[in-house]
Amino acid sequence: MSRITSFLGYTAAAMTIAAAVLTPFVLYGWLADGVAALGLRTDPAYSGGDVAYTIEKGAYAIAVHSPFVPPTPFSHTAAYVQIVWAPVSALPPQVSDEVDVDRDGVPDLVARFDVPQEAGAPLRLSVTSLGARVPSMADVGRDSFSSLITRIGDRIVVRVPLLPAE
Repeated sequence: MSRITSFLGYTAAAMTIAAAVLTPFVLYGWLADGVAALGLRTDPAYSGGDVAYTIEKGAYAIAVHSPFVPPTPFSHTAAYVQIVWAPVSALPPQVSDEVDVDRDGVPDLVARFDVPQEAGAPLRLSVTSLGARVPSMADVGRDSFSSLITRIGDRIVVRVPLLPAE
């Protein structure tokens, strides 16, 4: 009797372990659909917010995101606007583009940067302010969360800090 009991016990233990290992794979689709149905979104402080509009420049495009303004005075993130150039493969070796941040029809800044061929090469950005909404910046890399330039896949992402509205 003890041999049968041991066999049944080990079989039940093996089946339990197999079920525990396989359950996430079997239920993953249902779990993913359930989480998606919750409507959760990445915080705009991290994602850069939604794209407000796109500027077509022939072979490449500039996506201007909605300006991010921290929701509370205790937020650790400064106000910024995210601007994305894509695809990198279509960009000229030196980019110099005017961008209208607040979509009032008047350019707010001129962004200038070189586009190296190597994907991992460091990028440096200069911003010339054309209005009171953004500061001028020189030789910016990944200086802070709200003032940076980086390459992500086939896109160059730029964040420019925003000055308080007057």
